[in-house]
Amino acid sequence: MLIDDDFVFMPQPHRPSLWGPALCLVAVLALALVAALPARAAGSGAAPAAACSAPTAGSFTVSVQSGGIVRQALVHVPAGIPAGTPAPLLLALHGAYGTGPGMETYSGFSSLADTDDFIVAYPNAAGHFWNISGASNQPNDVAFISALISTLESNLCIDSSRVYAAGVSNGAGMVALLGCDLSTHLAGIAAVAGDYDKLPACHLKRPVPLLEIHGTSDRIAPYRGKGAHATVNGLPPFVDEWAGWDGCSGSATSRPIATHTVMFKWKKCSRAATVEHIRIIAGRHQWPGATPPDPGPASTICASCAIWSFFSTLGAQSTSPAPAPPSTTQPPTTGGAPPSGGAQP
Repeated sequence: MLIDDDFVFMPQPHRPSLWGPALCLVAVLALALVAALPARAAGSGAAPAAACSAPTAGSFTVSVQSGGIVRQALVHVPAGIPAGTPAPLLLALHGAYGTGPGMETYSGFSSLADTDDFIVAYPNAAGHFWNISGASNQPNDVAFISALISTLESNLCIDSSRVYAAGVSNGAGMVALLGCDLSTHLAGIAAVAGDYDKLPACHLKRPVPLLEIHGTSDRIAPYRGKGAHATVNGLPPFVDEWAGWDGCSGSATSRPIATHTVMFKWKKCSRAATVEHIRIIAGRHQWPGATPPDPGPASTICASCAIWSFFSTLGAQSTSPAPAPPSTTQPPTTGGAPPSGGAQP
């Protein structure tokens, strides 16, 4: 269940007397991880060698030290991945006051992974919230996620050209920040019911495909932001801005995909990127299809299914940077009123 919050970071108390044992513990956990997971073949580059062995199926916890803090993530490896076949990696970020294990149950991604053969990692925030503003006096969550990706790529058979991130609520804001700061590492991102108002300036090194899902009656993370920013096309300003950053030209096409549910899509974007938005009319602060369901109207779609379907349509992404798209290709983000008949948050 999503928690009503104002997305303000609350760090855990500092306990100096525990650092000695904690550092010993992470060393033991790191050795155990290296012993338990198949090593990548020597001499491999950014992507794992074709001869990498099948990882042991199941769920386990990985510990990573980042910024002087021992951070953890629950990792799920499905049983159906063939030996020698690099698998996609999905990072699934919980919302405020959530946990990685809680996100596994809530999203249902592990069950989907068992069917579609991808690996899922569910990292934990350092406190109750992700540092979506990138504040320097708070844990560096971008550095943590980057270190987690490197650790998993070094020990599991992962296709580094198919690493994705998805998140909900405060975790959706964090995913947006990851998309900006790790654009050469992520092949696509998906954000559900996110608060994007506190994000720092975004500087993509290459276009990153985006799927954003949002209910128009979300009062925790309002559909058009906490300032109720008007846009010409009636879409969330964050989505319009991302389409601009991805070099998308023209207007988004739209079509109904379920009751009270409309898909918007930009197709003409730089380097074959895609930007999509699913508007859930009268939807609240919800992950559609969550377990247990969030308060609000009955789900009209399965968010996890839509997210993995979106990622599955994306080709392998090059990690080489690309020049920023010219500003003339960016769709307008402010001014005017939403089109007549458009759903209002």
